[in-house]
Amino acid sequence: MDMNQAPILEFNRVTKKFSDTTAINSLSVKLFPGMVVGLLGQNGAGKSTLMRIALGIIEPTSGEISTLGEPVHRLSSAAKAQIGYVPQQPFGYEGFSVARALELHRSFYPMWDRELEDEWLQRFSLDTKQQVQRLSVGQRQSLALIMAMAYRPKLLLLDEPVASLDPIARRKFMLDLFELALESGSAVLFSSHITSDLERVASHLALIKDGELVLFKELDSVREEVKLLTLVDDEVPTGLRVLNRSGNKLLVDNFSPEKCPGIEASALNMEQLFMELHR
Repeated sequence: MDMNQAPILEFNRVTKKFSDTTAINSLSVKLFPGMVVGLLGQNGAGKSTLMRIALGIIEPTSGEISTLGEPVHRLSSAAKAQIGYVPQQPFGYEGFSVARALELHRSFYPMWDRELEDEWLQRFSLDTKQQVQRLSVGQRQSLALIMAMAYRPKLLLLDEPVASLDPIARRKFMLDLFELALESGSAVLFSSHITSDLERVASHLALIKDGELVLFKELDSVREEVKLLTLVDDEVPTGLRVLNRSGNKLLVDNFSPEKCPGIEASALNMEQLFMELHR
C-alpha cells in the first residue's frame, strides 16, 4: 500500500440518520492503494449503509465523501467505471445466459480482462450456456464477483461477498482478492462474518459498533496491541484505549507490556476480539 498517494476512498466525519436512528456516527477513514480493509460488525452496525454511501446510492446526513478524488455525489463516468461493487443479494440479468450477461456487462468496461474472466469461470465451475435465473445462490454470487472484478477496478466494495461460496472456492477467491489489490493498486473494502477469511487476506481491520468506527488498524498491529486484560483491581493502566469492559475483563488498544506490569494480558484471534467487543 502507498499512503503517500491520494486516498482512493475518504470519509470525513460522515453521519447518516434514518428518522430517530443513527446508522453511521461521525465516521472518518481513508483507504489508500493496496489496502484490503476487512469491515467487521454485527448485523445492523452500519456496514451496508457505509458502502452505499461510498457509492452515492445513499446521501449522508452530514460529512463529506471523496471517491477516486471526486465528490461522491458528482462522480464522473470515468470514475464510476473504476468502481466495483458486489451487494449481499445480486442481481439482474434474468433471461440471459451467463455468456450473454458477461458479454453485455463487458461492453461497459474497456479495461476488461478476458483472461481473468476465463480463469474465474473455470475456478467457480460456471457453465456459460446456463441461464442466470437457474443459477444457485452461490453461482450467482460467483458471477457477480467476476462482473465486479474482471475490469480490475481501483475501488472494490464487497458486502458479504463469499458467504454463499463453498469453502474451497471462498479460500481461492480471497487469495485472488489480495493479489488483485497489490497488482492493480486498488483499494478493497469488504464485509464478512467469516473472521477466518478476514484474518487470511485483510491488511487492515475496521471494526464498527452501533454505527461508530471503534477500531481501524493494520492487522499486524491489531494482533500486537489489542489485548484482553484481567485486572486485579479497578485501576486501569494509563495510555490504553478501552474498547469494552466486562467485570474485571478489559478489552484495550495500544497495549504494551511496559504499560501493564503484572497484569495478565491475553492475545485474541478475530472471532474472540469480536465477541469481547460485544460482551
